[in-house]
Amino acid sequence: MTCMRVEVLLFASARDAVGETQLSLEVADGAVVASVVDLLLERHAALRPARPTLRFAVNEEFVHADHVLRDRDTLALLPPVSGG
Repeated sequence: MTCMRVEVLLFASARDAVGETQLSLEVADGAVVASVVDLLLERHAALRPARPTLRFAVNEEFVHADHVLRDRDTLALLPPVSGG
């Protein structure tokens, strides 16, 4: 299996759940956003409640969960933000 490296940026409640602002993950070539999120959910159970409302951006562009990642992509997990 060939692997690639993906940087994950975590914001707001996702950052709080994981306890980090940024992670570097090694994933299989051809991984999609959903598979990276699933990996994070396995490692960080506190992130599970946020999953249904997370939005995703790859290299600063919004994408869907089926978006195919490339080596050295940056994936941002963006929970909804409230405030005024």
